[in-house]
Amino acid sequence: MKKIISSWIGIFVGCTILAAGFVYFINPYNLVPGGVYGASIVLHNLFPSIQVGTFGYMFDIPLLIISVLVLGAKLGARTIVAALFTPLAMNVLSLLSYPSEEALHQLDPTQLLGGSLNMSDHLMLTSVIGAVVIGIGCGIVVRSRATTGGTDIVAMILQKYCHIRFSKAILLVDGIVVGFGLLVIGFGIGNPDDATQPSWHLSFYSLIAIFVTSRVLAYVIMGRRMTRYCLSSVICALPLCTTIFLKIWTVQPLASKVVVFIPM
Repeated sequence: MKKIISSWIGIFVGCTILAAGFVYFINPYNLVPGGVYGASIVLHNLFPSIQVGTFGYMFDIPLLIISVLVLGAKLGARTIVAALFTPLAMNVLSLLSYPSEEALHQLDPTQLLGGSLNMSDHLMLTSVIGAVVIGIGCGIVVRSRATTGGTDIVAMILQKYCHIRFSKAILLVDGIVVGFGLLVIGFGIGNPDDATQPSWHLSFYSLIAIFVTSRVLAYVIMGRRMTRYCLSSVICALPLCTTIFLKIWTVQPLASKVVVFIPM
């Protein structure tokens, strides 16, 4: 009973930490770290009145339904709760962190928590901190036997019907999201009249955030065993379980592959 309660607490804590990483370190600076919420950040630039978390719902709910209809995945209660709670936490934190509706729509970092967390001049730092926080939050969710859904479902569909290896499909999907962000945010398609529109170099910070997040996520899941290893693929939902595929390369002569099964 204690393990069940602690796992549910871990899901809510992890989702909240994950949401905080986006709200305070990623969203205000238009970084696009791939995935569902990266795409949501891009769409928020096109439709500022709709919050990033709301776009998250627009992606997550259909993807969860598609995973059942197309892939036949039986989603556990933990995964459904995590996928639905994360966008909610993101929207609530955003509402509490900005003083006005205008600042909320603009995600103005100068007004975030009264300007006390403005890191506009330290994009490298905020991308690394945000990635670490997101990796920790996502790792806690995974260790609590859940996932937050997302573009891994798209990757599984590509793997099933296009015969693209899962890890390559994830890179393809994230690459498309980052490229979309480069067009909309970097080149100003979303706000062509905005003189303060960030430049294309934000895509490099986004790639850094993706890399750091993957390493932190791997460390939280695997502990010190991941110190000399590299995460190459992601979490995917399969019938009756969530399977984490970690292909690791070690400096020792033999390479090994670890498959961890987490029953739902």
